[in-house]
Amino acid sequence: MSAPIVILTGGMGMGKSTACSVFEELGIEVVDADLLTRQLTQSGGQAIPAIEAVFGGSVIRPDGSLDRDAMRALAFESPRQRAQLEAILHPLVQQAAQEALSRAKGPYCIYAVPLWAEVYGQDRPSWVWQVVSLDTSPAIQMQRIHARGAPPQDELTAMLGRQAKRKDRKAVADIVISNDGSLADLIAHVRALHGQLLTRSPSNQA
Repeated sequence: MSAPIVILTGGMGMGKSTACSVFEELGIEVVDADLLTRQLTQSGGQAIPAIEAVFGGSVIRPDGSLDRDAMRALAFESPRQRAQLEAILHPLVQQAAQEALSRAKGPYCIYAVPLWAEVYGQDRPSWVWQVVSLDTSPAIQMQRIHARGAPPQDELTAMLGRQAKRKDRKAVADIVISNDGSLADLIAHVRALHGQLLTRSPSNQA
């Protein structure tokens, strides 16, 4: 039997990567949708032939990997092109994720999905045990996005506009972690959550 699945979600700049690293340090298996996407679009990646067939060679780097900047600019020019890209990537990511999650062992595992609320809303799949949402105030979110190198403002505005509203992300979550504080605060919150999940895990009560 695979481990109970905990969804970890949150918008840009909310600390998903850091939280995932803490869970891994605690011995919890993490399946990251963003990482799967990067693997699928690297040189020789499974998504590359379909992307090149639809969008042409201008979005493919000389080494055969996806040119993310070029693809992002192209995809955000029109809803149709964005939908075409999503139609290629989403099924492949979901397939890879389900395969990895089915092999996960332990008291629980993490599936990090940035756009969980946007894709599933209140329609939670039966295979999900818990949904954890990271939450950050808009001002701090923008500070963090710009600190790590934001895309052009028009693209950033479009990206943020397509993400779920703060209240909607909280509404689909069983647990909300505030990340308005320091790095140490976030680490402490994740460690505390880990203890709670261990206590409540169905695999420990079987």
